[in-house]
Amino acid sequence: MFSKTRIFSAIVMIVVIAVVALVDNFLINFAIFGVLLFLAFNEAKAMFKSKYASVFVALCIFTIGAFLDKPFFVGLMALILILGYLVYKKSENLNELMPYIYPTLPILMLYQVLSYEGMFVLFWLIVIVIACDSGAYFIGKLIGERAFSPTSPNKTLEGVVGGIVCAGILGTIIGSFEFSLIKSIYITLIVAIFAVIGDLLESYFKRQAGIKDSGNLIPGHGGVLDRIDAVIIAAFAMAILV
Repeated sequence: MFSKTRIFSAIVMIVVIAVVALVDNFLINFAIFGVLLFLAFNEAKAMFKSKYASVFVALCIFTIGAFLDKPFFVGLMALILILGYLVYKKSENLNELMPYIYPTLPILMLYQVLSYEGMFVLFWLIVIVIACDSGAYFIGKLIGERAFSPTSPNKTLEGVVGGIVCAGILGTIIGSFEFSLIKSIYITLIVAIFAVIGDLLESYFKRQAGIKDSGNLIPGHGGVLDRIDAVIIAAFAMAILV
């Protein structure tokens, strides 16, 4: 009923995240985000069929943004410049812009959460998303009957609601170590809702591209984008609310 490969991969990823959070070293964090962006960008480039989009440009944007301590804003400025270039060249395919919009900007926002709010808030965000995703998976498998969305037909309404409840409980407990109970509750619930949206957005893009997974790097999970889709969109909610 449950995928052992998926569960094992999830446990390994959780352990890695915990170790990175405990070490919390700038160079290690920078390197990990750089690798994530590299892998996710190339998956998106294939998904959107963006022939000329350059991962090197995306990494340069990330590097400049990280060292100026304004990753998202530098990314937004670069996106406008790239758009200007494409319009200037009268490009007939603005899909070349898509990998800079998704996943580059959301990953830069995720890094901005780390840079501005610190490792605890990033860890809290990841815990909320993992709890939401895992809760939705297990509860959906156990009692899920009603389809949640045509965008993601494998998801059930029971699973999604269960995932948000699981995230609400665990996220509130973690958040209460740093913030008030009320703030922990509403931030957790809103972030969990954004995580669901992030998951649906990735599903939508994949259905439009006619693919099941964005890649095959992670056993039982697919590609990097399949695993970080929820957290990079939920990062926007966390950045605004904290």
